[in-house]
Amino acid sequence: MKQIISASRRTDMPAFYLDRLIECIKRREAIVPNPYSGRESRIDLSPDAVHTLVLWSKNFAPFLKQAEHFKDYRLYFLFTINNMPTFEAAIPPLDERLNQLTELARRYGPERIDWRFDPVLFTENGPAMEIDDFKRIAEHVVKCGVRRVIFSFLDIYGKVRARNNSMNLGIVDPPHEVKTAYAVKLSQAAQELGLSLMSCSEESLSVEGINPSSCIDGRLLSELAGETASKAKDTGQRKACKCTLSRDIGSYSQMPCPHGCLYCYANPVIEK
Repeated sequence: MKQIISASRRTDMPAFYLDRLIECIKRREAIVPNPYSGRESRIDLSPDAVHTLVLWSKNFAPFLKQAEHFKDYRLYFLFTINNMPTFEAAIPPLDERLNQLTELARRYGPERIDWRFDPVLFTENGPAMEIDDFKRIAEHVVKCGVRRVIFSFLDIYGKVRARNNSMNLGIVDPPHEVKTAYAVKLSQAAQELGLSLMSCSEESLSVEGINPSSCIDGRLLSELAGETASKAKDTGQRKACKCTLSRDIGSYSQMPCPHGCLYCYANPVIEK
């Protein structure tokens, strides 16, 4: 069975490492270090071996300029669009990213795009993104024809907690009822606009109109392609993650993400 290729959960390859990704495409393979052991694996990227290439990014401008290199592949886009300039100072302005979404939908079809409103984080003063931020982005998303939005609440891992303390970011983990109240408002706003709202790795959340889902969904990719992809759970992800098995070709250490988002749990160089 052909593999789903993820590029990438570990870093923003379309924004910062596109040349490296294109080189892998030309070589028809990627050599990827295991994030824990460091042991390298060869991943076949020949079009006959790849079911779908899933691209994750907060900035698809570089990709749109060199998209011709990916013409032999089925593509799926996971586009994270937030409005948190305090915590994401290095990403392009919101209007630029919304224009990118318009172009992706025009070229590839809105059914091949998920909007990730992620992560939802809270500070001592309340949510970093108000419901009006969600609505503003959602209205544009709907105009583009995109109908799926995935969100999750920020998990405050050790690295995030240490950065939060050292930089006085004011990030907090609010009570469950505060998160639920926010999720209810998200659900109401999504339903009003005809969006399908899904949660990522939120096992304790139970809100009408929100369905637990996956960012990489083998069933959906199979339907879009007319060819079966693996529907097995990706056991390499968090226990609550419902994503389908895929091979990720990014690297935390070899491709540190220059976005420098202050809530990031993975980036090893933000503190620098």
